[in-house]
Amino acid sequence: SLEWIPGTGTRGSADISSTILGKSVKIEIKINKDRQSEAQKDYQKAIEKAGGIYYIAKDFQTFFDWYMKTFKNGGKL
Repeated sequence: SLEWIPGTGTRGSADISSTILGKSVKIEIKINKDRQSEAQKDYQKAIEKAGGIYYIAKDFQTFFDWYMKTFKNGGKL
């Protein structure tokens, strides 16, 4: 069986936290009818206010297309 265990990190933090070409990139994965919590929305605002990128991935192909478009040309944003 599966059991969700709450994390001990920052409330609302993204599923994937990365640095791509020196830029902070946070990726939240939402499948089917899953939606952002208020804590996740607040976290997204904080990341974007600090100059980071926050992306909500709903499926792999859309994520891949976004990634290739965002980081094409040697990563010039």
